[in-house]
Amino acid sequence: MIKYNHPYLFLLLPILVLVFSFWLMFHTFSITGGGSKLLIAAKAWSDFGSHIPLIRSFSKGANWPPQYPLFPEAKIRYHYLFYCVIGWLERLGVGLDFALNIPSALGITSLVCLIFIFSSRLFKNTIIGILSVIFFFFNSSFSFLDYFSSHPFSWNSLVNIIHNSSFSSFGPWSGSDITAFWNLNIYTNQRHLGLSFAALLLLVYILHFPSKKGYIAGFIMGSLLLLNQAAFLIGVIFYFWYFLNLPKYRRNLIISLFGFIPWFFIANNTLELSPQIRFQPGFLSSQPLNYLGFIKFWVLNLGLNFFLIPLGFLFAPKSAKVLIVPALVLFIIGNIWKFSPDMINNHKFFNFFLIIGSMFTANVLIRMFKIKLLGPILTLTLTLILTLGGLIDLFPVINDRYIEVSDSPSNPDVTYFLSLPPKTVILNSFWFYHPASLAGRSIYNGYSYFTWSYGYDQVTREKLAINIYSALSKEIACSRLKNANINYIEISPNNETFLSVNDQLWKTAFIPSYANFASGMVVYSVSQNCSVI
Repeated sequence: MIKYNHPYLFLLLPILVLVFSFWLMFHTFSITGGGSKLLIAAKAWSDFGSHIPLIRSFSKGANWPPQYPLFPEAKIRYHYLFYCVIGWLERLGVGLDFALNIPSALGITSLVCLIFIFSSRLFKNTIIGILSVIFFFFNSSFSFLDYFSSHPFSWNSLVNIIHNSSFSSFGPWSGSDITAFWNLNIYTNQRHLGLSFAALLLLVYILHFPSKKGYIAGFIMGSLLLLNQAAFLIGVIFYFWYFLNLPKYRRNLIISLFGFIPWFFIANNTLELSPQIRFQPGFLSSQPLNYLGFIKFWVLNLGLNFFLIPLGFLFAPKSAKVLIVPALVLFIIGNIWKFSPDMINNHKFFNFFLIIGSMFTANVLIRMFKIKLLGPILTLTLTLILTLGGLIDLFPVINDRYIEVSDSPSNPDVTYFLSLPPKTVILNSFWFYHPASLAGRSIYNGYSYFTWSYGYDQVTREKLAINIYSALSKEIACSRLKNANINYIEISPNNETFLSVNDQLWKTAFIPSYANFASGMVVYSVSQNCSVI
């Protein structure tokens, strides 16, 4: 057995994980064409439709105090710190691919190293640390059952798995009971998640192993306010649990809250925390909810962890059992309440629950390994079942196709919007990767799912956009544009289907400030066309 303090392993693991993390991030997002074309993995394309405009609002725009560039004129409701830093790196001259991918890779590497260090120290066993890392990369769900139901087992199964380009289970969108939130796709799409979980696990480590470093607990917890609001709530749960459980440590924890104050001040002045806590039991399990359906849902999604995590807590040393209560609280609250308009966002509670819970599963497997005769076979068999779904789900990431987004200077539409004042607000006829968004300017009405899920009143904005584009007279259109504080309006042949554009009015009563016959985009200045109305 490898010793707990084996020096080579502590050196080799970060190097291997760093190399893999850099590959993973640059594989899913890169820049080509002399810096003018963004290559985005198809499975990350929708999420990046929110992240790229936010980054560019800091790098190419003037977004301070921050607003959501897909819903301007209101305080931002999204944890913006990670993307703000990326934006400032690009503003300083770092290419967007390096500015985004390097912190993303470092975040994953930090998280994995902390998983290894924490679990190894928690159980005083380095092999448990290794298993915990393996369980992080390869999720334990029974998604492989979905895979083999559509790809019957044969001699070609290994080749088929290697060439597979679709996730086995992608609930709720695919109709499967097994959700899409257990594979590496969540870390390639939500680039801030790895770093925020790393900060969160560091906070738990500091709380669990009290030392003079405990004075920074409040500072780390405060940073999560702007890094990841769900991670912040998780951090608060662990903080108060250790505060109650460690009386001798309370003075240090109270003093550490001074580090929380500056973060609270920044968040209070720049962020609109608008939690919509509602009772909605069952997470994403089938409705109407019943006990058998709920249990089936979690057996399918947790796999053998459903049984092994409780067993791991039972056989854990007393010092490790302290983690039972906060871990259980995470699982319970994620299944009872939703903290945003979209219940899907609760997946972060379960992702972190699995990070902690998998350490206890690893402990059980190491204990099983010591059983004579059947121990090694049983351990290897269970480990294979625990990781098979995640292993199969790795290849859709490897084999993903790319979607190319034309950026400045090859895209004249983006170049035009870059020439407008940074605080410009454009009424847009379509949502994703709008040239104004790539230029760091705000579009008035972003993709409905993004704006709705962040708690904005997207319905009112969509109705106003419809009324402006379909206005019957110039006077009506100008009045509505001015009341909405819109500076420019864009019309293109690719407008969203819910919009009905009165082309005759715009072509005859308005003078364009910009027209691109290749893309069909026309832009009108509100101040120039509506100054005398």
